[in-house]
Amino acid sequence: MEPIPLPDTLAELVRKHCSPESKALFKENCETLSIEVGVDIFKEGDPADQLYIVRKGKAKVYGTFATGSTRILRFARDGQVLGHRGIGGDFTYTVTATALVPTTVDLIPMPLFLSTLKADPAFSFHFMLFFAEELRRSEAQSKALMNRSVEQRVANALLATLQCFGFDKNDKHLLAFTPSRQDLADYAGSTYESTIRALSALQKKKLIKAVGKEIRVLDRKKLAMLVRG
Repeated sequence: MEPIPLPDTLAELVRKHCSPESKALFKENCETLSIEVGVDIFKEGDPADQLYIVRKGKAKVYGTFATGSTRILRFARDGQVLGHRGIGGDFTYTVTATALVPTTVDLIPMPLFLSTLKADPAFSFHFMLFFAEELRRSEAQSKALMNRSVEQRVANALLATLQCFGFDKNDKHLLAFTPSRQDLADYAGSTYESTIRALSALQKKKLIKAVGKEIRVLDRKKLAMLVRG
């Protein structure tokens, strides 16, 4: 499983897919915001008045449940979109996005985003493909949580991390970014304790190796085979 190629930044999207009129509107109305580690980019339940594109950084997108538990839906990196789940309905964010590292995001006012979807077919088509892929991944994760063991779900969380962030450029086995153990648990739909046990089991099988807080993936193919069952 190779990392997904980096999506376009907002500037590249506008340059490639927008009319001169839309380009002028984006230049006039969009802002850039710097977010510190652990700070929410937006919160579940807030008015969805902006769409965000990560210019540089890493974030997690998650929802909370009545029980107080948290479920991470996905990780995001440079060029990826945040806040789109607030589109439609009453236009409120249905999830929270939080910076995992110092992160810079471009803000698009929601009315401008929606009007550009109507005005520029190439821009609209780009986001149609993005929304379709996002739905596919969300459905696959939901099925995985129902049908897999904790060990498989934790292995899947590691593969999702790898697919989003890739390997360290100087180490072909070290994850470029390792989420906290709690974040891995929240992605896997498991408890912290069960996740630690699953990581230990994966390490005994020589599929991964924990190096302090970081994780090295020793056998990506076998890890993927374990997830598939």
